[in-house]
Amino acid sequence: MQDQKTATLTTVLSEVLANLAFMFTDDGEFDAPVGERWLETTISYEGSTSGSLLLVCTGTFTQQLAANLLGVASSEETTEQESNDAVREFMNVVCGQFVTAAYGTEDVFNLTIPEVVELSVTPDFGDPEDVPDDTALLSVDGQWIRLLHERT
Repeated sequence: MQDQKTATLTTVLSEVLANLAFMFTDDGEFDAPVGERWLETTISYEGSTSGSLLLVCTGTFTQQLAANLLGVASSEETTEQESNDAVREFMNVVCGQFVTAAYGTEDVFNLTIPEVVELSVTPDFGDPEDVPDDTALLSVDGQWIRLLHERT
């Protein structure tokens, strides 16, 4: 059973995807695409408590995210820089929504500038039925994304 933080992560991630980027979760099965570029975007927050959110996704996901945010017809029209900027902005919104949902509106939190790095190996998401605590694992248009919350 999901713990409360995992449920909050999943809800926030799904809602921001839908409301900001017009992207919706589906019941796709994980199949790591051959030759796909995998990225990890990290943002941290500090206030009455502190932590980090880490998003692992494919380059294809960030291209589609950028296309949706920029209002262009095709993800192939976006550059790598635009894709990286889109996932950074997406993580700003996700983190802001998460800290509000998890900790309320009384405290003030400072967010870091999100950082995007390319992973050298394909990540292992494990069994989607056995998602660890503080982790949201979703399929979006056939692309798997994982959002991990780390408390510091």
